Amino acid sequence: MLKDLKEEYRLFYMVKGHLDADPATVVESADSYFKRLWASGSNGAPLYDYAEEFEIAWKNKHNQLTNSKT
Repeated sequence: MLKDLKEEYRLFYMVKGHLDADPATVVESADSYFKRLWASGSNGAPLYDYAEEFEIAWKNKHNQLTNSKT
């Protein structure tokens, strides 16, 4: 489940530029954000530029999510 959540947060980050949203919001927006990014990518948007920035942001968010469960 966390792997899917990571991918949904990746989509959210690529559209919004941050990860400051609760998991429910991220999951609800995943389908529409995927469609938006698919169209942007097919028009030549450099979506790969977000990869390194996302991984850094995800480490912080993952720690928050993990620590809030304990």
